[in-house]
Amino acid sequence: MPTMLITGVSSGIGNALVRRVAAEPGWTVIGTVRTVKPPSEYGLPDAAVLYSFEASDPNSSAMLATRVLAEHGCPDVIVNNAGYVLYGPVEETPPERIRDLYQVNVFSPVSLIQQFLPAMRERGSGTVVNVTSLGGRLVFPFFTSYNSTKHAMEGYSEGLWHELKPFGIRVKAVEPGYVATPIYKAMDERAEPMGPYAKFLSAMNRFSEGITNRSTPEQAAEETWRAITDTSDRLRYPIAAYARVMVRVRALVGSMAFMRFMNRQWLGK
Repeated sequence: MPTMLITGVSSGIGNALVRRVAAEPGWTVIGTVRTVKPPSEYGLPDAAVLYSFEASDPNSSAMLATRVLAEHGCPDVIVNNAGYVLYGPVEETPPERIRDLYQVNVFSPVSLIQQFLPAMRERGSGTVVNVTSLGGRLVFPFFTSYNSTKHAMEGYSEGLWHELKPFGIRVKAVEPGYVATPIYKAMDERAEPMGPYAKFLSAMNRFSEGITNRSTPEQAAEETWRAITDTSDRLRYPIAAYARVMVRVRALVGSMAFMRFMNRQWLGK
């Protein structure tokens, strides 16, 4: 019976992915949440196995992996989905918040992968899925710190693709575009912009508010499932609203032309 470990399943894409995988016969789905409750309280099927996991704790990945290996063996698929958004000007972002962001979005998934690789390598199979972002392929103003973590995971995924291919282990970077999930609460909770960046933050807020045709978490989960079950050696999967279009346009017109055009759209400059 194949097993999939998905981090960050209390809401959003992770939650929808648990429900999508659980609908497939024969799969055991392990999800992580900060506080373990009955799966039904997260809108998940009773068959889902939930473990406590705090990505901001540097020791949590090793603790989680030890428990999963002991109770279920090495998962066939690991989906690094847990993460959060940090929004605001770099100049106004405290260094300790950036360090925490990198712990959750980069160091935690890197550590989790390392914990499982020996067993995957010895078995000669497995799939490592890193949920990066459209922001791992380009950078949005005021999402700079967040997007930089996703760029880091893009580079890490590409390097893993090379290193693990000889051992029969697939690596997939899933790059969601605009999805209607709670991850954007970083924008919603921000106070009215003030200071030297205020008018540009307001412009970016208006741009984001104008993106109403967002994919649902269920649509994103379906595309993620197709990436997971793709037996080819393909690495990158732009999914959900606008992701494929923006990646293609940037490649077609060149990075600088794309940046100048989008800067006018985002900030009017």
